[in-house]
Amino acid sequence: MPHRKFQSSDIRPRYSKGQISVLGINSVYPRIPWNAAWWSAVFPGFGHMFIGKYLHGFVLVIWELVVNNLANLNRGIALSFLGRFEEAKAVLNQDWVLLYVAVYVFSIWDSYRSAVEINKSHVLSEIEDAPITPSDVSFFDIAILDKKHPWAGTVWSLLCPGLGQLYSGSTVVGTFVLAWWIFVCYKAVAVRSWLYSFLGDFNGAAAVVDWQWFLFLPSMYVFAIYQAYASVNENNILFDIEQIRYLRVRAANLAQLDTTDNDNVQIIATFEHSPFVEMVLHDIEKLGVEPAHIIALPLENLDAQPHVIDTLHRVDGSSILDGAMVSGTIFMVLGTIYGFVWYWGPVIWGLIGLVGGFFLGLIIELLLSKKKLRIAANRKNEVVIQVTCSTSVQDQLVSVLKKRKANALAVMPKPKMLA
Repeated sequence: MPHRKFQSSDIRPRYSKGQISVLGINSVYPRIPWNAAWWSAVFPGFGHMFIGKYLHGFVLVIWELVVNNLANLNRGIALSFLGRFEEAKAVLNQDWVLLYVAVYVFSIWDSYRSAVEINKSHVLSEIEDAPITPSDVSFFDIAILDKKHPWAGTVWSLLCPGLGQLYSGSTVVGTFVLAWWIFVCYKAVAVRSWLYSFLGDFNGAAAVVDWQWFLFLPSMYVFAIYQAYASVNENNILFDIEQIRYLRVRAANLAQLDTTDNDNVQIIATFEHSPFVEMVLHDIEKLGVEPAHIIALPLENLDAQPHVIDTLHRVDGSSILDGAMVSGTIFMVLGTIYGFVWYWGPVIWGLIGLVGGFFLGLIIELLLSKKKLRIAANRKNEVVIQVTCSTSVQDQLVSVLKKRKANALAVMPKPKMLA
């Protein structure tokens, strides 16, 4: 969060924090460059989508699907892991493999480089305290920056990749993810293979599936889940940043009046960042309280501890699921490959690899974490509102604060008059 005073409304910031439109929500959220490089190594294009460069990501994902398939690269990788090296060399199309290498390496390098640039841009946008427009309305859609549940996005992507992105407000990204998931599942005969696996016909599942296309699915599935979680999480943080700036601008524009009248009372309440903050300011003004008598300021978080999960209001982007998702991806791919020769088949072993790898990565993250770790982020009082009003509206004001989900409130006692 910025610690300096916001810029004048007459000055246009040179660096943007984010953009909300009917096409989706995007922001210069800082990401670890090595994580972006890892996702690009898993599947070219994922690293760029991970950091918000969606157009580059779409191009590279389509390129991966086309060139990898023409080179029979996935089949060659699977045969190599199974120790059938001569078959692997025979199945590969060398012309397309040689074309594949340069773009694959570029994808990893460029995602790392772009993540570094975005992190710099984030710092500069914080220095300028750049504003964000919290909504966009067009004929086709209404896009509103609002708080959402990160785990709701995760669950929807677990059920079908792409739905979590649509839930987060990323219309174009969600449509793209949903479309290529359906296409790859069709080419891999994945749905029939899943059906046979859950019916116990493991030999039938392994026989009908197309190895080349099926090996795209593990990394696609895990990335869609994690990207949906991260997208909702980042949008929630963007909401906090936008509301903090709004409250600072509001406080600076309103001259605070001297309110020493004995007929007045002061009430202090704390809130989390949410639309209720702005709603309660409007409700208080409707009671007849002057805007200058309402002080609303964000609180700075002094102690940020790592935690495992983010929730709707307990969100700061410091969760440690990155390593768990990386490990889950690796073991899901390995489980899928060896599942072609093991009894339970590629689907069951792929799912076992995903769950086992996820918890293994999470355990490693927990062991490596040097700070005291919490399962979930602490519930924070993020905004403090101080209202000076007439005693005649005190009860109504308290009722409004409770209605708008204040975490706590206090009515300040009047100082005793000295004789």
